[in-house]
Amino acid sequence: MASQRLAYRALEGTNTKTRRLAYLTAIISMLGRRSLSEQSLLSRLVRWSQEHKRYLDSYWVQTGEVTSTRRNSAGARYLKLATKAGLVTLIAGVYRVTRIGLVLSALIGHYGVNDNPFYLTPAEGLFYTYWILNTDADLFLTVLGRIARQADVSLSQLQRTFQSDFLKRLEQKISVCQDEALRRRLLERRIRVSDEWQKPERYAEHLVPPRLNWSLDLGFLEAGKFRRHRYALTTSGARFLSALPYPGDDGFHDVTDQWLASEYWNVATRTLLGLESLVDWDQAEKRRDSILKQLLGETFEAFRHTPVPKVSLTQAVLYLSIRLLVDHHIGANPSRLGEWLSVPRVIEGRRYEVRLSPRENESYLLATIV
Repeated sequence: MASQRLAYRALEGTNTKTRRLAYLTAIISMLGRRSLSEQSLLSRLVRWSQEHKRYLDSYWVQTGEVTSTRRNSAGARYLKLATKAGLVTLIAGVYRVTRIGLVLSALIGHYGVNDNPFYLTPAEGLFYTYWILNTDADLFLTVLGRIARQADVSLSQLQRTFQSDFLKRLEQKISVCQDEALRRRLLERRIRVSDEWQKPERYAEHLVPPRLNWSLDLGFLEAGKFRRHRYALTTSGARFLSALPYPGDDGFHDVTDQWLASEYWNVATRTLLGLESLVDWDQAEKRRDSILKQLLGETFEAFRHTPVPKVSLTQAVLYLSIRLLVDHHIGANPSRLGEWLSVPRVIEGRRYEVRLSPRENESYLLATIV
């Protein structure tokens, strides 16, 4: 079961060059189910960047480009970000896509990307917003929180206030934290940010601009103002932020594993997809089996990697949630799907059942012919 407790979520050590989410999509697409060395992967990324330069030139902003010059290390920075965030992993000197990265890979395989890949598809937007909140909520929401409080704020103001905003967030989180191990980690992080950031704005240069640009890619920030180096939430961005939970009385937003597995999908539907109503999972009973026959078949095709017909439950329910939302406007979040599949289901001659493990990521979905 997904945890309802708070956690510290931050992609530490990001770089100011990692601004376009489309480059992460490109990395995942290049890898697929293959393994590639760093040199081979970066060479392909540079070539992809050159081939798609005209699309970046016509995007809202042109920052974050990967170039072929030796001095520009943006490609390596994107690869480091993808690794740090758990989308790819380095094993025996080669890179492979992780389980969570394979979900994005399967979505790309089904939906493709836009003609201009720097404008994300709805499936990419749902995935990346989920992924960023899961891995980076403490830093990401620090930036968005300041913009919500101070519309039309400048980059210099955001970077100048980031340390104090982040420290306040850590202090608020410590005050409501019930987990002693997390409390110690937050206290250690607060001390480090307070004492070791001798030049806070220099640190903020590598934290604020990437998250501003990710927010633009996701449609959270007004593009016209962004191009003038001013920052304000779009209507959908403001609605999304206001729908996030408040863990305490001090007005700071945060997320839990349980919220990401359940409530995120309702919020994202209204704000990211612009759909005010969904067909509830229980109300879709009449057409559920026919839809799932196809989707479960595609799920096993995408994620099965052993002779035994099984796939990771975490992968399956995340992928199915996005497919059901985008293709059928059916609200079935990962938590709901996991509960539904926990009872063995026979669909079109196949029996699907969940085998749970004490470690959530090791639970799997099994399919057998009946």
